[in-house]
Order: sequence, then structure tokens, then C-alpha cells
Amino acid sequence: MRVLISGAGPAGLTLAACLLRQGITPVVVEKAEAVREAGYAVGIHVNGWNVAERLGIIESLRANALDLGRSEYRNLHDTPLFRYDYKHFSAAADGKMLAIMRDALVRVLHEHLDGRLGVRFATQIDAMTEADNCLSVRFSNGEVEDFDLVVAADGYRSRVRHLWFGPHEMFLRPLGYRAAAWRLPEGPAMDSSFVGFMDVDRQAGLYRVGDGTAATLFCWRDEETGRVAAEDRQRNLQDIFGSWPSMISATLDQEIEWNNCFFDTIAQVEVPDWSRGRVVLLGDAAHCMTFLSGQGTSTAMAGAYILAQELAAKPVSEALASYEARLKPLTLALQAQSKKIGGHYVPRSRLGILVQSWLIPIMMRPPFVRLAVKKMLAKALPLDDTAS
Repeated sequence: MRVLISGAGPAGLTLAACLLRQGITPVVVEKAEAVREAGYAVGIHVNGWNVAERLGIIESLRANALDLGRSEYRNLHDTPLFRYDYKHFSAAADGKMLAIMRDALVRVLHEHLDGRLGVRFATQIDAMTEADNCLSVRFSNGEVEDFDLVVAADGYRSRVRHLWFGPHEMFLRPLGYRAAAWRLPEGPAMDSSFVGFMDVDRQAGLYRVGDGTAATLFCWRDEETGRVAAEDRQRNLQDIFGSWPSMISATLDQEIEWNNCFFDTIAQVEVPDWSRGRVVLLGDAAHCMTFLSGQGTSTAMAGAYILAQELAAKPVSEALASYEARLKPLTLALQAQSKKIGGHYVPRSRLGILVQSWLIPIMMRPPFVRLAVKKMLAKALPLDDTAS
């Protein structure tokens, strides 16, 4: 079976690794010229953890994980609002949980595949046509190849989905926010592993990264959904956050490759059917639930494992139907959950901030954390059973 994977992010590379375990060697293409350095911290737990264990990459993930401990939020007067300790979550999950920068996760997966599979960088799909029992794919370099299956693992603004299923507007469901994330070459002095600042309709935070750098995550309410050009991003952020405390405002003065940072609308993806003929959607291309869910990456990794498992056991059409049937109920539940989180993550009023400041320290106490982790563990997927 010839499988083409479009996208060398966590979903695409996890699928490549899982297919190799099943004796299938895929072709992976990625439009970027090299491994992407952009992105924010992602969580590996429950389903993502179970996949990583099966791939044998847990120790590599631990070695590259963020050392998240005490986290704190402040107001615009630099006064503490509340604190909590991420280590309570890890302890409640018996250590089977970690946070890692997206680019670090991608590097771990690349290293896992090294010597067994290469990625065709600076390459993307330009066109696909149905041929006899296959898909004929024309790449951006002009080459044409035939495949039994094409997997769109190219993100929530998936080019493959646009080509084969329809325009983005059919499937994107904006939640009314924008977000930006990038790496700082020089991180500020921080007493906590994460420091966030919160105001009405806006919040921004810094993660301390082990190599001495820092990572940002800015989020603000914005009903506009158009793309912001790279040359306009710095000014856009300065207009919104330029008057904030220096720990935040100073990040906007550093030399940043704005065309290599994450800057986009926060939107979910809802696609009625994840496959059409010999093309199937994976990860954010199929079911983006946004970073608000905290489970998008782990769910994408689980989807990759399930898809590879089904493809090894069944004809393509049956495998795609089973993959969707096994994963979709979980993605729908997580999407519904993340829609509710937005109003809490970016409070709409001063009262909302006060409620957050009172409620979150209570909810972060060990008994409540254990309950939250128990509910999360209950969402574990049976990865070793194919659908009948």
C-alpha cells in the first residue's frame, strides 16, 4: 500500500511511525523548508501518552519536556491574582503526563524516524485526480505519483482538505479569539515556570524553557477571521499589549521572525465525514479543538495510531470508516468542552477575573486535581482493539 501523508507535524509524523510498525512505509511531504520552530506548549497525557509508550519515545519526551511547576497569574498592575502548581497534575496521573513545546515534540518524532523515513520538505500537493484504483497526485515541484491513500495531516487550514473537500469556510468554526505564540531568544528572569497576565478580553503568558529561552502565548478576543500578514503582526500585538507590564511588552521589542510564529484565529474544525474516497483527514484537519481543550495533540496522536491499525487490518474504505467511528465521539465531546472554556480562559469582565482569582486556586488543590485527572483518564481510548 502506498500512503502519502501531507504534513510533518505531530499528527503526520506519529502516523508515519505507526505505519512503519505495521510494515507500511509512507511518503511524507511538508511545505515548510525545514522542521518548524513555531508553536506553543502542548500536553501529552492519556491517549497521547499511551501512543508514545507504544512507540518507545517516552524517555525522549521526558528529556525534552518543560519543567512546569509553580505557575502564576498577575493583573496589569503586576499584582498576583492567583497561583497553582502543575506538578499536582503530574502526581495525580502517576507521572504519566507532561508538557512539551510543539517543536520539541516534532524533533523527537523526527529522531525516532531517522534512518527509516525521510521527509520531503518544501513540497506540497498541488492537485489530485482519481485514477484506476488509486489517486494521481501532482506535487508543487511538478512531479506526479500514484497513491492508494492520501492523508491530510496539514493543520486546521488544511490545503488537502481545501482541494478535496471544499473551502475552509465550510469547516472552520471561529470561537471569537486570536492567538499568537513564538520563541524568545532571550527569556526574562522568572521566579515561576509560567507567568501570565490577565485583563478583560486579553491574556498573555511566558513559559520558561529549559534551554534558557522562553515561549509566549498571547490570546485576545477578536471577531475578525482574516489572516494577518507577517509584517503587520508586531504592530498588531503592540496595539493590544504594548502598554502591559514590561515582562510582556518587552517581548514585542525583540528580534522575532514573525513569519515563523503562530498567529491565527482560534477556530474549531467540523467536518461531517472525515474521508472522501481515497483521501482522509487526520488531527486538526479533521477535528481541530483548539489549544483551549488541552488535548488536541494527544487526540491527534491517538487518531494516527488508530488509523494505522485499521489500515493494516482492513481494506481502505472499511479502515477509514472504522477509524472515524472509533475516534469521532471523543473529538465531539472535547470540542464541546473547549467551547465552554474560552469565556473562562479570556474573561469577559472584571467580575470574571475576580471569580477566576477565587475559583482557580480552589480547583487546583490536590483533591480537585485528582478528580479532574480521573475524568481525563476515563477518556482513554482502547488502542489495541480494531473495530469489528
